[in-house]
Amino acid sequence: MRLLTGIVCCAGLCVLIDAAGAQVAGPPAAQPGLGELVKIDSLQTMRRSDSYGIASFVLSNGTDKKIDSVELTCWMDDDRERATKVLVWANQPVPAHASYQFKNVNIGVVGLNSRSQCEVTRVD
Repeated sequence: MRLLTGIVCCAGLCVLIDAAGAQVAGPPAAQPGLGELVKIDSLQTMRRSDSYGIASFVLSNGTDKKIDSVELTCWMDDDRERATKVLVWANQPVPAHASYQFKNVNIGVVGLNSRSQCEVTRVD
Protein backbone atom coordinates (compact mmCIF):
# COMPACT_ATOMS: atom_id res chain seq x y z
CA MET A 1 0.00 0.00 0.00
CA ARG A 2 2.83 2.41 0.84
CA LEU A 3 4.42 1.69 -2.51
CA LEU A 4 1.17 2.48 -4.32
CA THR A 5 0.74 5.73 -2.34
CA GLY A 6 4.34 6.76 -3.16
CA ILE A 7 3.81 6.11 -6.88
CA VAL A 8 0.57 8.12 -6.92
CA CYS A 9 2.21 11.04 -5.04
CA CYS A 10 5.22 10.99 -7.39
CA ALA A 11 2.96 10.97 -10.47
CA GLY A 12 0.92 13.87 -9.07
CA LEU A 13 4.07 15.87 -8.37
CA CYS A 14 5.32 15.27 -11.92
CA VAL A 15 1.99 16.54 -13.32
CA LEU A 16 2.20 19.70 -11.19
CA ILE A 17 5.80 20.40 -12.22
CA ASP A 18 4.92 19.87 -15.89
CA ALA A 19 1.94 22.24 -15.63
CA ALA A 20 4.05 24.91 -13.90
CA GLY A 21 6.75 24.59 -16.56
CA ALA A 22 4.18 25.17 -19.29
CA GLN A 23 3.21 28.49 -17.70
CA VAL A 24 6.73 29.95 -17.69
CA ALA A 25 6.89 32.90 -20.06
CA GLY A 26 9.36 32.83 -22.92
CA PRO A 27 12.40 35.08 -22.99
CA PRO A 28 11.58 38.80 -22.73
CA ALA A 29 11.53 40.85 -25.88
CA ALA A 30 14.92 42.29 -26.70
CA GLN A 31 15.37 45.79 -25.29
CA PRO A 32 16.89 48.37 -27.61
CA GLY A 33 20.53 49.03 -26.83
CA LEU A 34 21.94 52.37 -25.78
CA GLY A 35 23.34 52.91 -29.27
CA GLU A 36 19.85 52.60 -30.73
CA LEU A 37 18.25 55.00 -28.23
CA VAL A 38 20.92 57.70 -27.93
CA LYS A 39 22.65 58.49 -31.21
CA ILE A 40 25.24 60.87 -32.57
CA ASP A 41 24.10 62.51 -35.78
CA SER A 42 25.94 64.88 -38.11
CA LEU A 43 29.38 64.30 -36.58
CA GLN A 44 31.89 66.83 -37.90
CA THR A 45 35.50 66.91 -36.73
CA MET A 46 38.48 69.14 -37.36
CA ARG A 47 42.10 68.94 -36.29
CA ARG A 48 43.61 71.90 -34.46
CA SER A 49 47.24 72.92 -34.93
CA ASP A 50 48.12 71.21 -31.60
CA SER A 51 46.82 67.87 -33.04
CA TYR A 52 43.68 67.74 -30.89
CA GLY A 53 40.39 66.87 -32.54
CA ILE A 54 37.39 69.12 -32.08
CA ALA A 55 33.93 67.69 -32.77
CA SER A 56 30.48 69.09 -33.34
CA PHE A 57 27.45 66.80 -33.43
CA VAL A 58 23.76 66.45 -32.71
CA LEU A 59 22.82 64.10 -29.87
CA SER A 60 19.42 62.45 -30.38
CA ASN A 61 17.84 61.28 -27.12
CA GLY A 62 15.40 58.45 -27.86
CA THR A 63 14.95 57.54 -24.18
CA ASP A 64 12.12 58.42 -21.81
CA LYS A 65 14.49 60.33 -19.50
CA LYS A 66 16.44 63.56 -19.72
CA ILE A 67 20.19 63.37 -20.30
CA ASP A 68 22.61 65.58 -18.36
CA SER A 69 25.85 64.11 -19.71
CA VAL A 70 27.13 61.53 -22.16
CA GLU A 71 30.29 59.49 -22.32
CA LEU A 72 31.64 59.12 -25.84
CA THR A 73 34.18 56.65 -27.09
CA CYS A 74 36.06 58.16 -30.03
CA TRP A 75 38.64 56.56 -32.31
CA MET A 76 40.45 57.19 -35.59
CA ASP A 77 40.49 55.21 -38.81
CA ASP A 78 38.62 52.14 -37.44
CA ASP A 79 41.27 51.66 -34.70
CA ARG A 80 39.05 51.06 -31.66
CA GLU A 81 42.01 49.63 -29.74
CA ARG A 82 43.33 53.16 -29.15
CA ALA A 83 39.98 54.83 -28.47
CA THR A 84 39.57 57.85 -26.20
CA LYS A 85 36.73 58.23 -23.68
CA VAL A 86 35.26 61.71 -23.42
CA LEU A 87 32.70 62.94 -20.88
CA VAL A 88 30.49 65.70 -22.29
CA TRP A 89 28.04 67.81 -20.27
CA ALA A 90 25.15 69.61 -21.93
CA ASN A 91 24.56 73.30 -21.08
CA GLN A 92 21.03 72.22 -20.23
CA PRO A 93 19.56 68.71 -19.92
CA VAL A 94 18.56 67.06 -23.20
CA PRO A 95 14.83 66.31 -22.81
CA ALA A 96 13.40 62.88 -23.54
CA HIS A 97 12.84 62.27 -27.26
CA ALA A 98 14.65 65.48 -28.24
CA SER A 99 17.95 66.49 -29.86
CA TYR A 100 20.73 68.83 -28.77
CA GLN A 101 23.62 70.39 -30.71
CA PHE A 102 27.07 70.01 -29.15
CA LYS A 103 29.93 72.19 -30.43
CA ASN A 104 33.67 72.44 -29.78
CA VAL A 105 34.02 69.08 -28.00
CA ASN A 106 37.65 68.06 -27.50
CA ILE A 107 37.90 64.38 -28.51
CA GLY A 108 41.64 63.95 -27.92
CA VAL A 109 44.70 63.72 -30.12
CA VAL A 110 44.00 62.87 -33.76
CA GLY A 111 46.33 62.05 -36.60
CA LEU A 112 46.95 64.06 -39.71
CA ASN A 113 44.31 63.23 -42.37
CA SER A 114 42.61 60.74 -40.07
CA ARG A 115 38.90 59.99 -39.94
CA SER A 116 37.38 60.23 -36.46
CA GLN A 117 34.33 58.31 -35.26
CA CYS A 118 32.47 58.46 -31.95
CA GLU A 119 29.71 56.49 -30.26
CA VAL A 120 27.73 56.97 -27.06
CA THR A 121 28.84 54.49 -24.40
CA ARG A 122 27.05 55.88 -21.31
CA VAL A 123 24.45 58.48 -20.38
CA ASP A 124 23.59 60.11 -17.06
